[in-house]
Amino acid sequence: MKIPLSKGEVLRPFVALTVLFLAACSDSNDPGGSVTDGTDPDPGDETVLPSLTTQIEHWSKTGVFLAAADCGQCHSASATGESPAAMRMPDPLISENQPSPQGADISPFYDWKSSVMANAFTDPYFRATMMHEAETFPHLEGLIEDTCLTCHSPMARTHAHQTGVSLEQDDSCPLEDGCYRAEQAMADPHAREGISCTACHQITDSVLSGDINSGNYEIADADHPDAFTIFGPYQNPVGRAMQDRVGYEPRFGQHMSDSTHCASCHELFTPTIDMETDQPNGEVFPEQAPYTEWVNSDFGPDGGTTTSCQQCHMARPEISENYLTRIALTSNGTVNPNWPERQPYFPHVMVGGNTWLLDTLELFREELGRAEINKEGEFADTAELTRDFLKTAADLVPSAQNLSANELAFDLTIQNNTGHKLPTSFPSRRVWVATQVTDSDGVVIFSSGFPDENYHLASDAQYTSAECMAPKKPESFDSSDCYQSHVTQVNSPGDIPVYELVLGSTTDAITHILLYASESLKDNRIPPRGFDSTTVPETAKPAGVDDDTDFNLNNSGQDTIAYRLTVPEAAVPPLTVETTLYYQSIRPTFIEGLHGDHPWIDEFHGVVTLNPPPAEVLASATFQVQ
Repeated sequence: MKIPLSKGEVLRPFVALTVLFLAACSDSNDPGGSVTDGTDPDPGDETVLPSLTTQIEHWSKTGVFLAAADCGQCHSASATGESPAAMRMPDPLISENQPSPQGADISPFYDWKSSVMANAFTDPYFRATMMHEAETFPHLEGLIEDTCLTCHSPMARTHAHQTGVSLEQDDSCPLEDGCYRAEQAMADPHAREGISCTACHQITDSVLSGDINSGNYEIADADHPDAFTIFGPYQNPVGRAMQDRVGYEPRFGQHMSDSTHCASCHELFTPTIDMETDQPNGEVFPEQAPYTEWVNSDFGPDGGTTTSCQQCHMARPEISENYLTRIALTSNGTVNPNWPERQPYFPHVMVGGNTWLLDTLELFREELGRAEINKEGEFADTAELTRDFLKTAADLVPSAQNLSANELAFDLTIQNNTGHKLPTSFPSRRVWVATQVTDSDGVVIFSSGFPDENYHLASDAQYTSAECMAPKKPESFDSSDCYQSHVTQVNSPGDIPVYELVLGSTTDAITHILLYASESLKDNRIPPRGFDSTTVPETAKPAGVDDDTDFNLNNSGQDTIAYRLTVPEAAVPPLTVETTLYYQSIRPTFIEGLHGDHPWIDEFHGVVTLNPPPAEVLASATFQVQ
């Protein structure tokens, strides 16, 4: 069966050689050093690599914000071999609930710096998308950049608006005090640091209202009585050391372990731009709404198995709820045995579903300016943790298997195990089912849904056609040819069950431009258990599944696909069925939809040429039918 290997296993040495080759070509001054076919190369065929300057890790305190490296002076693991240990992996042969002096570093600073949160600005896809949207709507580019940087560079954008420093005012910025721009962010080390310690831990408890989203969090400015307060999830913090060392007062904050804290950025409503006028029409679109999905699930506050975002995403499989550790060292780097041990411990690795970004950061540490901050292998380790995490997201359950004279019949149920839709968040994501059937002689009699070496499906060629990808479609354009409609029964290889959000514009045509999004042409992402599609807000309801009577039946968080496959007479039973549930963070249409003049767009395309977004395996099932 054709299952692509992990890019971390295959592409890393290839990309390294390719980067060296491209560098050698670009640095060569010897006209005889290149081999050509006698024609001039097409500049459009050149692979453009990222070229961010080296990121500054140690920078001076800026307003109410501090470099993560300064926090890391104390919130790092104890020295290897030191006992008692702090913030190190336990040794299960000794105790699962205590850090081992020889255990791996799982301190907040170490885990965070190889997370996607720390690299929210560095992310090539984010930066390319931001500039693509800004170039599509130049009359709004200042507002677009300022809005995006609210959550991707929260320290810098917040500091700019708190102080009035580094803001620009022009016709593309309707904000009264000005807009914080991407070019300025490149020059500001506190922007490059992404979502950092003193951003998250200074957000106030206003988020507990449940109404804070789209980056509308609050951080006290330097003149506020609560300025320089670091909120944490533990009662009665020992505060003198932090105040003396860095000038912040630690304080218990209930909101730090509440999902509303995450919702302040991960629940995002974007303004809708009218396709015909290119002006905002006064409406908003739920670009991502995992918080709403969670609230209306069994995992939400009123569900039977309440589980917060932090409990799932700030966790490691080796760390139990009973694990106890001190969460800081003294100023000289030693463990103070008089300081309290805390539980539960929240590892700051913050796993999610973006293995592509982590692989990219590993492969291009130098080009993305991270080589002096992250050692080789650190991003790869986080990527593997993410892959392990993804394997808990769903189950595939076969049933009703039957083989008649000329038909193989079975049902396949996908169970969503997460607390949100599968997939959730940014609309570039998709999940699909691949199936292969072989007879007892090993002859393949059916194969569908397996990606090629670039993780494309056969149908992607049609969906990325010029007609489908055009920013503006002709009147009465038929968008149904540009995506796979919801599949309830598989009869042929072209029937690939794909679970995704497909965006529609104000003219009802498919779009891959975020600010044109006005409706969901398709949203068959599998809801979480307990999700009642009839009572949830309109912004969270499925779309395009009305004819599927078992989709999320009884709020089960499931979808069942019926397979009815013709069997050749020559096939020799028993038949072996292999099914795989794949997940991809950026599908090809969202890659092809990014165009523009900004170098970040070219760099993104260069990266995905060498490191295409992988198809990660969420679940699989193999069975025989006699």
